[in-house]
Amino acid sequence: METEVIYNITEVRELARRYPELVRQESRRVMDLIVRRLEKDVVEGTPKGVGGQAGLAGSTQGEVVMFGQSVRGMVGQPLEYGEVVELGRRPGKAMPPVEPIALWARSKLGVPADEAKSVGFAIARKIAEKGFEGAHMFEKAWNRNEAWIQSQLGTIPMRVQRRLSA
Repeated sequence: METEVIYNITEVRELARRYPELVRQESRRVMDLIVRRLEKDVVEGTPKGVGGQAGLAGSTQGEVVMFGQSVRGMVGQPLEYGEVVELGRRPGKAMPPVEPIALWARSKLGVPADEAKSVGFAIARKIAEKGFEGAHMFEKAWNRNEAWIQSQLGTIPMRVQRRLSA
């Protein structure tokens, strides 16, 4: 799952024509602030499973990348089940894998090892039948921060001007 938001700040464009390196530096600084805040909020909103903070929450990564004059911030999770946790799962699909659920049942529910596979199977079957609501940790983090993000992007011209007058 990928969401792309493009902000086109006219004032920044004009400054970039005259002071490209300063605009790149300040844009990167602002984007780094944005990415770190989103990353933190996603981690806090991610359900803690078997690995606790080291599981899905610990796999959340933010990065700022430069493409020519464009600055891109990305926050994501490389684990394949991250998207399912974010979006949830509709009923009627095939059963999810039993082994990770059995491990989760042992760790989080205290199910004895000799019963974990059958409990994992029952939970997997129930998930296939009923589905489950997603945690929407990325969506919620974005919604909580969108106004702040826009205000931060709006500081880029001021930051450049401040450096020019220093």
